[in-house]
Amino acid sequence: MMKIVKYLLVVLFIVIINYRVEAKTLKDLKNELAAYEKDMTEAKNKNKLTQNEINNVNERAKSITATIEQDQIKIKKTEEEIVELEKKADEKEVQIKDIISFLQVTNSENAYLEYIFGAKTIEDLILRSAVSEQMVAYNDDLIEDYNNTIKEYKVKNEELEEQIVNLNNEQDNLKAELVKLGDNLSDTVEEMTSVQSQIDEVKKLINHYEKTLGCKDDQDISTCGKIPFSGKMIRPLVSGAVSSEFGYRLHPTQHVYKLHTGIDMYGSTKVYAVAPGTVAGISWKNSCGGTVLYVHHNINGKYYTSAYNHLYQVLVKTGDYVDQNTQIAVTGGTPSLTPWDSCTTGRHLHLTIANGLYMKEYVSYSTFTSKLINPRTMVNFPKKGVWFSNKTQVF
Repeated sequence: MMKIVKYLLVVLFIVIINYRVEAKTLKDLKNELAAYEKDMTEAKNKNKLTQNEINNVNERAKSITATIEQDQIKIKKTEEEIVELEKKADEKEVQIKDIISFLQVTNSENAYLEYIFGAKTIEDLILRSAVSEQMVAYNDDLIEDYNNTIKEYKVKNEELEEQIVNLNNEQDNLKAELVKLGDNLSDTVEEMTSVQSQIDEVKKLINHYEKTLGCKDDQDISTCGKIPFSGKMIRPLVSGAVSSEFGYRLHPTQHVYKLHTGIDMYGSTKVYAVAPGTVAGISWKNSCGGTVLYVHHNINGKYYTSAYNHLYQVLVKTGDYVDQNTQIAVTGGTPSLTPWDSCTTGRHLHLTIANGLYMKEYVSYSTFTSKLINPRTMVNFPKKGVWFSNKTQVF
């Protein structure tokens, strides 16, 4: 369920950033950066508020736990006092029975006679009788006090036990709230990661256009840099086979139907550019897709962007000119090589091709995905599972 929620959040984030104006000039690109930085500030504030809520809930839970422990100690103490009071009440019952046995004459062997015979005078006998009656009344009062106190303690214990039940219910509610807040915090962190990735990439682009290509703020960035001309694209691996096609499919790790944005292939691990071009940018260690390298191409006068996902090593940098003999990267995709990449089941290369110049003519990822084309329309791939032994073999 959480994977679906997070996926929807990512889609929502992409839709939001898609409403921004596509960068045409360096100034537009800087405005994009300012917008992303504003998103980051808002995400950080949201993260801080959520963390404060989590801290408050934890403090409340801690306080409730302490109260429950205190109530349990009180219950134990009153139970011990109840036992002691019941013991005293039993002792007083025995004393009363002894005194009553004196006051009641049942036969010549009654203990009360022995008490009478011990009197020296009639006055002494009367005094002894009066004292015995007073003792009975006094003990009766004590027993009543004991019983009243026992009742009070039992009522108090019932109230404490009811309070403990209520506190335990509140603890359960707090646990559920903590789970919800934890999910919110996770979503916020994921949003911050996505926004930070955009910030990093736009900063690199700005630096590339300003420092490397010498673009001015009001200059069209689609014309201020040169892109090598080429007639076609070829396969990026020397040998291998296609393992997954472009199009909608059940994702192997996320288990939802979504667009597979390119073609997967396995085989040799050295990655080459599909055509001469300029390295447009590198997105490092994404949780889904791993490290991604973007290259701009001019194929017969039309501009394209190729993207290479799940990379273990990148051997070029933004702004480098590359051709079909340039090794640009090494494949990754396994936990031992790229443990940060959760959207892969094995070592392979994911090749994506889109119309236009991503990170130059436009910068939002949603625009990039809207311009995707099936790599088979540009590159001669064999059928799925059929092995190719070089980059240019025709099928």
